[in-house]
Amino acid sequence: MPPAPKPSPPRMAYRCVSHPYRGVTCTRWESAVADHHIEAKALVRRVLEEVWNTGDVDILDDVLTDDYVRHGRDERTDKEHMKATITLSRNAFPDLHTEVRHMLQEGDTVATRWKAVGTHQGAFYDLPITRKKVIITGMTFSRIFNGKVAEEWESWCGADLFQDLGVVNLW
Repeated sequence: MPPAPKPSPPRMAYRCVSHPYRGVTCTRWESAVADHHIEAKALVRRVLEEVWNTGDVDILDDVLTDDYVRHGRDERTDKEHMKATITLSRNAFPDLHTEVRHMLQEGDTVATRWKAVGTHQGAFYDLPITRKKVIITGMTFSRIFNGKVAEEWESWCGADLFQDLGVVNLW
């Protein structure tokens, strides 16, 4: 009989705090907290890489809560609107690729700074197809509840998108 596999060592994570008189002090987190942070970030990354980059909106049923809410500049949307937005974006920019630039977590919220690049090759509102490359950067704050994304706040500049398309001249 083969020997039982050795258990993997617990995950270690450190929280460092800067203090004006004592300098920087670091304390070790419990492995469960470290695992939670890794899982929450992986969940948010999955939305970007598996949903936005492929257009497979059915994955959202697995990663968003039933009462999911997304807060944009002027509106609140739900899961179904999110699916429609991704489908519209993927049809207009079929080569759309979003990458994570930075990702941080505090408590149940994951902050992500992202960059999306794509070429306008399909219907997008009432605009003629331009075949121009667009670059969009933005930030999304995702609140995690019971292993799913429950709420998000997003911020990106729509004017940059329309300027890249040559529709709006901001200067």
